[in-house]
Amino acid sequence: MAIDVESLIESMTSAAVTAAKGHAEDLKAFIDSHTLLIADGVAAIGTDLAAGNIDADDAQFAFDQIKDEEATELLAISVTLKAAAQDALNAALNVAASVASKALGIVLTV
Repeated sequence: MAIDVESLIESMTSAAVTAAKGHAEDLKAFIDSHTLLIADGVAAIGTDLAAGNIDADDAQFAFDQIKDEEATELLAISVTLKAAAQDALNAALNVAASVASKALGIVLTV
């Protein structure tokens, strides 16, 4: 039996997207919490600057600190994205193995 490559690609893509979507909520929660932290930090800088407690150089330093802290958080995003990609690839491979096993009359495992 021949393998319908176009249909296989569609099925694999659908499975991969579904698997990766499970990580979307994790990323959204992470982004929501960190945008709040950044906004609060910027607001505090603005308040201190307006009150005369800091000058422009201090404000830039404080903002750089916020920026540097968020840069270290990129690792968490990277790990989540890698997990999403791995889940997506595994789902696509499972579909491919199933379709190929049926079409070829052999058992392919992931």
